[in-house]
Amino acid sequence: MSQKYSLRSLVLYKKAPAVIIEMGEKILIQLTDGKSKKVRDKDIRLLHPGPINNLNELNNSPVGDVEAAWELLQDETVELAELAEFIYGENRPVTAWHAWLLLQEQLYFIGPIDKIVARTEAAVDKIVNERREKAQNAVAWQEYLQRVKSNTIQPDDLEALKDVERLAYGKVSKNRTLKELGIESTREKAHKLLLQLGLWDNTVNPYPARWECATTQPIIEVIALPDEQREDLTDLETFAIDDDNCSDPDDAISLDGDTIWIHVADTAALVTADSPLDLEARERGANLYLPEIVINMLPPAVTETLGLGLNEISPALSFKIGFNDDGSASCLKITPSLVKVQRLSYRAVEQLMDNAPFKEISAITDKFRERRLAHGAAEINLPEVKIKVSVTGELYNLAGQQELTLKSADEQSLRQYEITVSDLPRLKSRDMVTDAMLMAGEAVAEFLIKNDIPAPFASQIPPEEQLEPKTIAEMFAYRKLFKRTELHLEPDLHAGLGLEHYTRVTSPLRRYSDLLVHQQLRAFVSGQPLISADEMLERIAEAETGGRNTTMAERQSNRHWSLLQMQQYADKTYCGVVVDKRDDRGVILIPELGIDVKMRRISALHLDDEVELKLNRIDLPELDFSCRIV
Repeated sequence: MSQKYSLRSLVLYKKAPAVIIEMGEKILIQLTDGKSKKVRDKDIRLLHPGPINNLNELNNSPVGDVEAAWELLQDETVELAELAEFIYGENRPVTAWHAWLLLQEQLYFIGPIDKIVARTEAAVDKIVNERREKAQNAVAWQEYLQRVKSNTIQPDDLEALKDVERLAYGKVSKNRTLKELGIESTREKAHKLLLQLGLWDNTVNPYPARWECATTQPIIEVIALPDEQREDLTDLETFAIDDDNCSDPDDAISLDGDTIWIHVADTAALVTADSPLDLEARERGANLYLPEIVINMLPPAVTETLGLGLNEISPALSFKIGFNDDGSASCLKITPSLVKVQRLSYRAVEQLMDNAPFKEISAITDKFRERRLAHGAAEINLPEVKIKVSVTGELYNLAGQQELTLKSADEQSLRQYEITVSDLPRLKSRDMVTDAMLMAGEAVAEFLIKNDIPAPFASQIPPEEQLEPKTIAEMFAYRKLFKRTELHLEPDLHAGLGLEHYTRVTSPLRRYSDLLVHQQLRAFVSGQPLISADEMLERIAEAETGGRNTTMAERQSNRHWSLLQMQQYADKTYCGVVVDKRDDRGVILIPELGIDVKMRRISALHLDDEVELKLNRIDLPELDFSCRIV
């Protein structure tokens, strides 16, 4: 036990005053709340030897001259007792305590209680100015928060609100404004606040930026198409069959006796491995198809040069597909070619399905489809729609840039949008083209395996139970049993397609994994070095990430605009189909919009029952909505 302590000494315990009331192996101290506690010698620090009878004495503020003491003690080192004497003229428990409090302010004096020094005048002035500025900023911040609460923000508030927008775009995970307003710091809550303040309107689509998708067109120089020997296939009657207004036709089909030619935009002729174009496409992963705009994986000039049917004669990489005794497709020939392509829509071809050559092509693809179905292919034909949006003026902040501005009511009213939702009906022409492209995928996969060419194979594990769903509810449930398609170097079953091996090869203008296959095939047929398996594995991983992000951005963007379509027609009655049900809860699909809604109190309904719905509300930031049965 140190001799510096005595009964009724004033000591410091955890930055609070205490008085010694008993000494022994441990020291008994009394705290300001009247409670006592035994502590070790090292747990306390002597402030004054005492005696102090009652800690309430410390509440009295002694009269002193801090600035005079500070001036006198320049270039001096003192202990706490001396500091108390210089400031208050005496060293008593109450003056020692208040001297210690002044020391904690770290304004005029700094240091431990046995080596206290005075700050310089310049240092004090700096601290005073900093604290004044801090106090002013605190007041300004509270005034800002009040303006946000009352929706009376001013131009000077935009700088702080940019951080709210950064959260809404998923660029940061926390935000001071939301936290101090008592709002959860989520992207959705930030989105909601920006809408409430009028800084965002309904046209703001944050999902591409949240998923880190490129939101501007690639700007890279595109070289001229190399001059090379190409097989002239212009005598073949060749058709590129797509949706209306397709802007990037990259596959076409020809009938050649009992074989089929699949012609694909020869993207690898321009986009060679590790070229600037290739690196850009690899980072993007795929075209981004948003209702309001299409963001291409490759510069538009590539499509203008290679898109099938965009010029009188188109360059292509052509695959001649034959059929084995078991009905599987095999690749008879791969060749760079020249083709003369007629562009037709699915709807137009649907009217020609009984005519040559579509009747003959369809007979081949029907047989191929039957084989796939026999091998467990999932035939899931849930309603599909296509959403197109036109927005007046420039798309706002699609890239997630911080360009917030206050808008008048007139300016806000100028931003209009028009949403068109069109169904994608089940057409025989669409099935024909789909199966023709799947033939190419199976045949090229066989070619890659046979020739030991490293490439991305698409596979999907089978569900635990294979079903043949007939109704909408059954198809909705069966779809949920399937895992997503994955890309691997090793070929494996694609359960959903009913194919033992499969690769994606018919969309190299808009999907990077297809481009990888084309780069390998072109290198192989021309005797050039292949991309190694290790390098291919890395590229597949990049393609998977970019493709997955693109898919999520597209899915959420479609839902965003679907909800706005419902909001525009709030009184409309929709036909819904019960597709899932658990007791009194379930899911109802609205085929007209290709969107589903969770419902409660539907115990009287059964799967596949049709009901009429009306919109209750939408929560745009949460991508959520509710309906009522009418």
